[in-house]
Amino acid sequence: GGRVKSSQDALLSAEALQSMFLLMSPKQLYEHFKDDYEIHDINWNEEKATAILESWQRKFVEVVHQSIPGNSSQSIHAFSTTTLNDIMKSFSDVSVIRVAGGYLLMLAYACVTMLRWDCAKSQGAVGLAGVLLVALSVAAGLGLCSLLGLSFNAATTQVLPFLALGIGVDDMFLLAHSFTEAGSNI
Repeated sequence: GGRVKSSQDALLSAEALQSMFLLMSPKQLYEHFKDDYEIHDINWNEEKATAILESWQRKFVEVVHQSIPGNSSQSIHAFSTTTLNDIMKSFSDVSVIRVAGGYLLMLAYACVTMLRWDCAKSQGAVGLAGVLLVALSVAAGLGLCSLLGLSFNAATTQVLPFLALGIGVDDMFLLAHSFTEAGSNI
């Protein structure tokens, strides 16, 4: 969409343009320069080739962003594999405050909703234990993954703790309700 062609099928104007640069892989870059005289004294390997490619991509994105005039009506966006990796890394960082806040709010909610004026029928401690068990199970699971050397991503650090909390607390409420119903029928 957004392109205008002449009657001879020549492109007259377009609303968007996409350019792509195909770079060598780190292995290809290493193989290309491994016998070069100029790099014989720098211990050339694939890790250094990877670092050079990442550095080039970051510099490319920086130069593209700096080349945009302040009063331009055009939008220019630069994107590279390194940019994607940086974004994924930033999303994989654990927000301890957010996770702890979510668990504390759920802990307060579970305790308050399960409290009863009659101490014999109150299940506030069940709410406390349920949320704490979910927190310990998530911590144990993430600890085991870390011990096994598995890498973390956004799903494991941002989604899993809250998904486990929701499912675990829901099951805790169902068990508490079933216990209350079974107790009144006996």
